[in-house]
Amino acid sequence: MKVIKVWRAMLYRDGGSYGFCFDSEDGNWYEFFLKNRAFEKNVDCYHSPVIYFEGHNKKNAVKHLSWSEAKKFVAPLNYNNECFKRLVRIVNNAGKITE
Repeated sequence: MKVIKVWRAMLYRDGGSYGFCFDSEDGNWYEFFLKNRAFEKNVDCYHSPVIYFEGHNKKNAVKHLSWSEAKKFVAPLNYNNECFKRLVRIVNNAGKITE
């Protein structure tokens, strides 16, 4: 899956999940989503990333990524947005919160 353009990145109000939406070479849009584990006891990290067709709310997961795959996926991407930058830092730290 090749990213053509990132067009939105956000922090969700569910306790800190992050996501970014992008157009793909197949003509569709997807969301790269990091679900926060904030409500699990003694956990300060994120579930491994999932790519959803037309956003995570539709619950149509097309790819579950390992942290290694996620690092490679986001490495060439650039988007001038603080939420996107935080998401990339979290991915590069294998799901651990960094600030």
